[in-house]
This record gives sequence, C-alpha cells and structure tokens, in this order.
Amino acid sequence: MKSSSNSRARDAADHLEEQLRDIEPNQRIGTKTELQQRLSVAAGTLNEALRLLQERGVVEVKPGPGGGVFTTTPDPVVRLGQTFLAVRGRPQSIGHAVAVRQALEPLTVMEAVQHRSAASVRRLRQRLDLIAKAIDDDEQFLRQIWHLHEEIANAGSNPILTDLYLGILTLVEDATLGVVPESKSTAYKRKRLQVHTAIVDAVENQDVRAAKRAVAQHELAES
Repeated sequence: MKSSSNSRARDAADHLEEQLRDIEPNQRIGTKTELQQRLSVAAGTLNEALRLLQERGVVEVKPGPGGGVFTTTPDPVVRLGQTFLAVRGRPQSIGHAVAVRQALEPLTVMEAVQHRSAASVRRLRQRLDLIAKAIDDDEQFLRQIWHLHEEIANAGSNPILTDLYLGILTLVEDATLGVVPESKSTAYKRKRLQVHTAIVDAVENQDVRAAKRAVAQHELAES
C-alpha cells in the first residue's frame, strides 16, 4: 500500500510540476485545500507531493495569512541518463562536460582491460560493494558510480587520458549540488549496478569483447 501511495504522490507531483512550467517564480498557486481539489487527491497524497516538489526546488509552502504554495526559482538542472542533477553555474557548460566524460569512458575501460593490476581489481570490487549499499540513496549511488569510474581510469596506463577524464569528472562532481529526488527508480539503479558489474568482470578477466558489450550496455543505460 505504501508503494502505491508513494506512486500517487509522485504522479501528483509530476502533474503539478508540469502545470507550473510556464508560471513565473514567486507566484502564489493556491492553498493546500485548493490544490487538493484541483488534483483530486487525498490530503496525505498532496502533502507528500508537495514535499517532493520542495525537494526538487519547484515550490515553497508559506504558512500564515497570505500564505499557501508558491513557485520558486529552481537550481539549474542537467540530465544524466535518467538522472537529473541540480548544478551550480551554467547548465549548458556542465552538460558539455558530461558529454565529453561519456565519450572518454569507453577509452578508460579499454585501458583498464589491458593494464589492470590485481590491486586495481580489488579496488573496483570494493567500489561495486559500496554502490550496492547505496542503492536506496540516489545521490550516494551516483557518487559511488563516479568513484568506480575514477578507479577504472586510474587502472589504465595512459596518463593523459587518465588526467583528462579525472579532470572532467571532478568538474562535474564539483558543480553538482545534488540529485533531484525521485529522478531514478530502484529498477533502473539495479540495472546500472549490473552494467557496472559486467564492466568490472571484463576488466578483471581482460576480456576485450566482454568489455565492449558492457560499454555498449552502459551507453544504452544512460540514454
């Protein structure tokens, strides 16, 4: 029942967010009672939907006379696969950095396949464990995946590629304020974990064909 209730709240939040796209910041959009009637949802569902929208930076709830639900000025958002990142600075520049990082990742994986050490494989396995433990925390899950990719880059022997990749990844990490809540499902995250496990398996076995298949799945999972 709880998952069904959460689903209704997410649906209500998504529906209301879509309605607010063309409304100026700091505009009053109604009281909770008015929104409950407009969306035809229970009070508890509306409260959860508003909580989600507040976490996304879309609305603000102000108490007292003249209060109600107001639009806000959200942080810029960049899409990373099915994940939405709230970022500081110019989102277009961060989006370009993300694109370059994704283009370099197949090269870092192939480097790791050819030059990995037993110690680097152990570190990759440890990172996979940390990703699995973070599956219920969207932001930590993403950051642990980034740390895994750092280890993959460090497992190679091309210092220019490693430095370039790590520099771009650091830029993206530093600009990321957080992951927009509810922007990725548990099923999606489990698929991401499986894909990264396949990459690490290929690196450990130094299997070029398996690495290419895993990289292709990685690119599909991010689309």
